[in-house]
Amino acid sequence: MKPPFRYGERVGPLGYVPVEATPGTAVWEYTVDRDHFNPNGVLHGGVLMGLLDTAMGHAVAAMVAEQGRYNAAAQMNVHFLLPIKRGTIRARAEVRKLGKRLAVVDAEATDDEGRLVGLATATHTLLP
Repeated sequence: MKPPFRYGERVGPLGYVPVEATPGTAVWEYTVDRDHFNPNGVLHGGVLMGLLDTAMGHAVAAMVAEQGRYNAAAQMNVHFLLPIKRGTIRARAEVRKLGKRLAVVDAEATDDEGRLVGLATATHTLLP
């Protein structure tokens, strides 16, 4: 199944960039934009959460789309570890368990210096 985007090109209003994917893994990037800062002068947590969610969803989809199935996040947990002010953030997701109805996936977000800025876990329901 062909993805609805091109690797290396910005996608959507936040400009997330798909970098690579294999069945069960995905990497997406986001270049920090000051327009997405919160009133405290750092990246809004929702932007990081969206990046992690996008990478995790893609990792699961890369495993189930060929079977005509699709996935949707049923639960997600995020840990925001450091404030983000500049650079490119890279989210790498990996499916940890794929069952008949659910998938468990996690992701790490790192900055340009390799520092861990966020962690996420999610459970995705597999449909139909």
